[in-house]
Amino acid sequence: MFKRVVWFGLGAAAGASGVVWAEQQVRRRLEELGPDHVVSLAGRSARRVGRSLLDAVAEGREVAADTEDELRARRDQRLRAGRPPGERPPGPVRRPSRP
Repeated sequence: MFKRVVWFGLGAAAGASGVVWAEQQVRRRLEELGPDHVVSLAGRSARRVGRSLLDAVAEGREVAADTEDELRARRDQRLRAGRPPGERPPGPVRRPSRP
């Protein structure tokens, strides 16, 4: 009989502690879904997207400047070679083969 009382007491304690733990988890999740927490998450996400956008724009500007420098160098080299800007260098005309 004493064994049953002990096991009943252990089961009751385990059940009560499980209920308390579950209640804490539910409250914690509800706080995460509260307006203040959602606003802070949205703000962090917006800042992250803004930084990514600024990085992408800066990288695009760098690539555009490099490409422009390369194109100007090619143009200047052609002009120094004595050809007008629109004229192609002499050579055989290759036509693309059909598959």
